[in-house]
Amino acid sequence: MTLQNAPVIFFFVSCKSLPKEESMKLSKVTAELLDYIQKGVLSSPHTVVRTVNALGSGPLAYRTFGGNVQNYAAIDEQALEKAFGSHYLLTMIAQGLIIRRILYPESGSCHTLYCDKAIYGFFARHGLLDCGVWSHVDYETLERNITPENTDYRIYYSYSKPDALLKEAELAGEQVPVFFVDTDLILKKRHDVIIPGAASVKAAYSHLEQIGGECYPPFASLHFPEGCKLPPVNESLPAVNTCLMFFNDKGLLREWGRFFKELFINNWIRGELAPEVISRQLLGIDQRTFPFVCDWRGIWGTPAVVPFLDIIWEPPFFIDCKTGLRAEWHYYTLEHHPERPDWHQDIMHTWINKKNVERDAKFRRYQGLMMLEIILALNPEAEKPLRTFASLREYFSLYDTGKGIETLLAEGVVSAKMDKSL
Repeated sequence: MTLQNAPVIFFFVSCKSLPKEESMKLSKVTAELLDYIQKGVLSSPHTVVRTVNALGSGPLAYRTFGGNVQNYAAIDEQALEKAFGSHYLLTMIAQGLIIRRILYPESGSCHTLYCDKAIYGFFARHGLLDCGVWSHVDYETLERNITPENTDYRIYYSYSKPDALLKEAELAGEQVPVFFVDTDLILKKRHDVIIPGAASVKAAYSHLEQIGGECYPPFASLHFPEGCKLPPVNESLPAVNTCLMFFNDKGLLREWGRFFKELFINNWIRGELAPEVISRQLLGIDQRTFPFVCDWRGIWGTPAVVPFLDIIWEPPFFIDCKTGLRAEWHYYTLEHHPERPDWHQDIMHTWINKKNVERDAKFRRYQGLMMLEIILALNPEAEKPLRTFASLREYFSLYDTGKGIETLLAEGVVSAKMDKSL
């Protein structure tokens, strides 16, 4: 069977309870984190949900090589190995297993990866598609909709999102919620635990972002497809971070997805592009169009549309929306706030500190080992495929010592707190 005619693959994994701690070789900090996640599930109504990941190889390669635009047809094994990296790869896998085995184990819930053929083939060659990370893997949707003939590959990072969501809206029907989750974050609680009254909202987004400055110039100043006539938009609306997007209202989902997609299709920017231009173009469409669509429907600013996190990103700080004070929120920690070890967080997302995580080897090893332990506890069969990734050898070399994270902390090999001076 060739990749070209390979069917969409489903994985069926039993959702048994975790084995006892002593049989999992878990470090204390990892066992406590898994226990925290499991206890949070007890307060959930356990509604069936379709969770979604979406990845394109072009954006990953472009981001990895810092502006060296890759030929889509020539993205090879080495480029993808570098693109997924160690921390990113472990985060994505740990996320999927936590979603499927702990947070959303219901038989009707489905965790789907939308990717292109390059990523599908790369994961298949490593055996990753047999590890129960996703219940459904679909490369046909993106291959059919995103092509070199209709897409400027320099600016389409987020473009896999609307096609994945539009397909999910079709599959889910009007009853089952659709929940998009970026692959570089880990959920530690279900959506219906984080969001009060989740069953009654039309949609939820991650958090607000302040417009203005380099990231969000006037919307009309962005580049749009030739001949595009924008509907009236309220330029004063804030942007929203879309790393988490939850939808009960499929009509709203479809309207946003189509508008989002329309602004990317055949949107060609001539000449060389500076990184800040790409950033503005991406963020402007990805994170400003959702409030516009909600505004047209008369639901922006109402209880029908809510954030997962009641904060606003005003660089370089988060601001608490209720108090107006600087918010004590750190996205990059897996188990606890660095200054408040007793304060667990609902979400780990490293976007704001990606470079710091990459630079700080000791902190990266700490989080990496924790995620590796989570993965192997939830699915021991993942070990053999994971050992084939060159970027994970560093973590396995420490894991194989059998010392555990607490001993490695005491020896100074890993660090539980990021050193931002690096």
